[in-house]
Amino acid sequence: MGIIQRQALRNTLINFVGACLGGAVRMLTPIFVPSNAEVGLIGVLDAISGAFTLVFNLGYNQILVKLFPKYRNAENGHHGFLALGLMLSLIGILISFVIFFFFGDYLPNSDTDMALFKRFSLLIFPMIFFRMLYYNLDGYARMLYYTFVGVFLDTFLSKVFIVISMLLYMLAMVSFDYFIYLYAFSFCIPGLLILIFAWIRTPKIIMPTAELTSPAERKKIYEYILFGMLLGASGSIVVYIDQFMLTRMTSFEMVGIYTVLFFAARFILIPSTSIIRIAQVVISEAWEKNDRETIRDVYEKSAVNLMLIAVFLLGLGWTILNPFFSLHVKYAAYLEYSHIYLILGIGIAIEMGTGVNSAIIASSKHYRYNMYFSLLLGILLVILNYFLISEYQLVGAAVASAIAMTLVNFGRWFLLYKVYNLQPFNRNFLKALLLCVAYMVFCCVVDYPAHPILKMAINCVVLTLLFWGLVVTLKLSTDINKWLHKMKTKYF
Repeated sequence: MGIIQRQALRNTLINFVGACLGGAVRMLTPIFVPSNAEVGLIGVLDAISGAFTLVFNLGYNQILVKLFPKYRNAENGHHGFLALGLMLSLIGILISFVIFFFFGDYLPNSDTDMALFKRFSLLIFPMIFFRMLYYNLDGYARMLYYTFVGVFLDTFLSKVFIVISMLLYMLAMVSFDYFIYLYAFSFCIPGLLILIFAWIRTPKIIMPTAELTSPAERKKIYEYILFGMLLGASGSIVVYIDQFMLTRMTSFEMVGIYTVLFFAARFILIPSTSIIRIAQVVISEAWEKNDRETIRDVYEKSAVNLMLIAVFLLGLGWTILNPFFSLHVKYAAYLEYSHIYLILGIGIAIEMGTGVNSAIIASSKHYRYNMYFSLLLGILLVILNYFLISEYQLVGAAVASAIAMTLVNFGRWFLLYKVYNLQPFNRNFLKALLLCVAYMVFCCVVDYPAHPILKMAINCVVLTLLFWGLVVTLKLSTDINKWLHKMKTKYF
């Protein structure tokens, strides 16, 4: 866990800084934009470009995970893996452009939403182009052990640009239309810069070599491309289906409310992305060496660490969300639906509590099961969303996500346990789980009269000291204890 711990802590720090910047903009947007429909528009632009990126990246990240360790050779330009990534990206971009051009206008549910969408629909094209480049080339950079670069570009630098754009809009220096243009451009920055970085960090730029394009390897690559597209399709359903179905079945206004609460809940996932990014590389190398002990160690520690972090953020967010929404009259609708955050957050906490199960499966010979689980998750989400949104609208979408994620993560755990005798739930995990349950009960019942800003400050300080004090005292996480001891030795 050494390399994972060092890089994950650094990545998590920059993730949190970037997420705080992006979160501040996202949470303040309802106050400054004309209506919740415009908030929904922002979410729809993000969802459409993100969905195309997930579906049509053509499995390049899967190709990297399965083949790059075998062809890692800086002097030989890594056998042309960079050129392969660029070619696949451009093909995926072209397919995405064609599909959106012919079918993009069928999403909005009303004439009003359609008119708003058409004003900005052309922005989808550059957003797809650069998000696709970022998605694939960030995977290439990660395989070179430059995990920090992608995190910095996507979760920090782009968020800084969004903050600047929002400030310009708040100060009436740009119109709402130009704010949306700048917002879309912020999604393009990481793709452009990661392309430059990957080019510089590859000493020798060559086309894919004969070894990499041999008939045997081509067969594997085609298989990974098909697998990646199916996995991406199911992944886009997982991430974006609730927003798409809400857009089609309700309105941009409802999507706007859901998007803000959904974003607040996804904040809980930030630490997991940092850990999984580097864990996937380590696990991939461990499978290559058949080092089961390293995989088991990563699995067990990731489950405890991710669950502790997720539940802490979930409880803390729940205690500050309602006070925050009470600060302005424009948050009235968000205050009414704030429990959606709790429902979504519970599903995310359960997912994180199962550790890096998806990364382990992705790097194993049973990697196809990740696609099966993702397809199952997508099917469950479509079915559950259809019935629950029809009946309960926003709450139905949140419940559908929580149920589907829980069922599929149980399936991933069962596969790893039956096939490889790997499972992360030991006595230490049970102790951590009991602490998490007690902490969440406390967060749900605690309330006292105070000004909202004072209440948020008190909750942040008290809950942080209480929760992590107990984690350290009970020695629930060796990684966290070691890091805190290191910080104490270094700074005190």
